[in-house]
Amino acid sequence: MLNVKSGLEGSTVRITLEGDLDISTVDQFNRRAGELHGIDQLIIDLSGLEFVDSTGIGAFLQVIRLSQERGFTVTLENINENISELLDTVGLFRILDALRKGAD
Repeated sequence: MLNVKSGLEGSTVRITLEGDLDISTVDQFNRRAGELHGIDQLIIDLSGLEFVDSTGIGAFLQVIRLSQERGFTVTLENINENISELLDTVGLFRILDALRKGAD
């Protein structure tokens, strides 16, 4: 089960994920991410995320690609240690760092 909450503050959208982001729940996240237009920043709060599989990682990569097409930045916040290790292992943080450095 996944609970996806979002809020708009100025030109920043914050999406909060709670539960599991996997093949059975990824469509909820993808739907919300697909609605992003006319923003400067997306913050994804992972404080409530308990599990992510390869489908969820793919969804994060898709959002990063979408951010490049639509001109907004992506920030991941409040990541628990296990998920942080997984995202580091698959190179997601390196991708975000490279995009930030390229924007500077």
